[in-house]
Amino acid sequence: MMRRLLAAVLLSAALSATADAQRQGRPRIDAGRVIGQLAAGSYAGIGGFVVGRFVGEQVTDLVGVESEVTRRRTGYVAGVIGGGVATSAIVYAIGSIGDQTGDFATTALGSGVGYGLAVGLARVLLGPEGRPREGSSTAARWATVNVIALLPAIGATIGFNSTRRFK
Repeated sequence: MMRRLLAAVLLSAALSATADAQRQGRPRIDAGRVIGQLAAGSYAGIGGFVVGRFVGEQVTDLVGVESEVTRRRTGYVAGVIGGGVATSAIVYAIGSIGDQTGDFATTALGSGVGYGLAVGLARVLLGPEGRPREGSSTAARWATVNVIALLPAIGATIGFNSTRRFK
């Protein structure tokens, strides 16, 4: 239910931003820029997740949390936040190079929707523990992890480019 609501909000924002941009004259979309947003956004998201998870787990240690489950969950949430911010920031930065800009809030919303889809897909493909199943091939694990890592960048790129306009 919540995912449908987020998707509807994102679609509504994209459609209204598209109508505004068409009236103002929207810059042409550049394939190289989009590929850069997707690639750099994916890697930034992975790095942001790792750093955020580390920081989240360290904070739980500093405040004296003794439960390992709480420590891992806090680290995971901090990782998702760190990854979302990193993905949104790099996609927005690459998109804003030159005479173009977009809306950061819509970029972040797209990244959030992508993270929601990635978490859901990870649960389906990797199970509740988030680990590849026994007997799965290295190629299958690699492909799964890459698709999961790419979804937030796809969402952020769609969010940014739906609001793209001249500066």
